[in-house]
Amino acid sequence: MSNPVASIANAIDRDGGDGIVVVYYPDFGVREWLVREVESIAGAEKSVRTDSTRKAHARPDALVLLLPANERAVVEELDGMRDQFLEPKRKYPVVLFLLREGDGARALREAPSLASWIRGSDPDPERLAEVDVEAERRAFEAEVGSSPEEWLERWRANKLPMDTGTVVLSYRAALLERR
Repeated sequence: MSNPVASIANAIDRDGGDGIVVVYYPDFGVREWLVREVESIAGAEKSVRTDSTRKAHARPDALVLLLPANERAVVEELDGMRDQFLEPKRKYPVVLFLLREGDGARALREAPSLASWIRGSDPDPERLAEVDVEAERRAFEAEVGSSPEEWLERWRANKLPMDTGTVVLSYRAALLERR
């Protein structure tokens, strides 16, 4: 199963502090949900929200959730500031939220420096979320050795470690859980 939250977590982990992760959203209602999901992955104490490229650059110590009002302008600024974002070394990447097929996404296609920098770190959660539930339940059981419900019972009883891998599995199991 292409897990949208796992794809975001993997992009953040992969980029460490060196990169920019772009998360595409289909509409503004979903954007807020995605922002909260990223905050839950990273831990709210490690993340900060801003709509400013300059403020994002000023916080190399935080996972910056960049929520631009003018996506095109922010993409163009990031393209021009690539070298500045590499120094000083960031502890966490910047997560840029762009409306799918919006002005920012179109500007990104015209921003070669930024586009090459983020290649592979640009999950589109909605497109990754298409699921064949029964096939995914079988795959989950084969992978972890129990049904999603059994696994979640252990997770909810705090019998499993709290790390990125189990957080991602908990999200996957919750999606597959029969209620």
